Amino acid sequence: MVGASTVEVTIVGTGNDPKTVVIRAIEERRRHRSSMAEDDSVWAVFDRDDHPRFNEAIQLARANGIGLAVSNPCFELWALFHYQDQSAHIHRADCQRRLAQHCPAYDPRRSKLFADEAAVAARHADAARRGAASLAAREQEGDPGGNPSTSVQLLTERIRSAAAG
Repeated sequence: MVGASTVEVTIVGTGNDPKTVVIRAIEERRRHRSSMAEDDSVWAVFDRDDHPRFNEAIQLARANGIGLAVSNPCFELWALFHYQDQSAHIHRADCQRRLAQHCPAYDPRRSKLFADEAAVAARHADAARRGAASLAAREQEGDPGGNPSTSVQLLTERIRSAAAG
């Protein structure tokens, strides 16, 4: 439990293509607009991988007020940030290998990244700090959202803030 307030998170899986994820988020927002509170938000969560419509998806999300929780090169970077810094460019396979060194239960063929949820919760502040630093560093380098970076902490902090009331 993060706080005293109730936070409802609805996860709608739509596949792997970032543009498809964003289109679905836009549709969900339109569908629920009448029941959404002023501070409710809709987010698209995806990673860079080798998706050809990645940049198009980001532009579409921004144009439609959809929050973005994006990791580059892969979602595992967010998980890795719970355990270590990573400031140099990294390939997805290397990121997965390093994460497996920290989390022996992690298997890149399974969807559950965080096998030890208690340990991850204890490291959330470190991951959020590293994620924010990754965004700032890539911005400073002139490569916003470049490798390695993640904005997943923006979503987790939004949830935590809402839960705190």
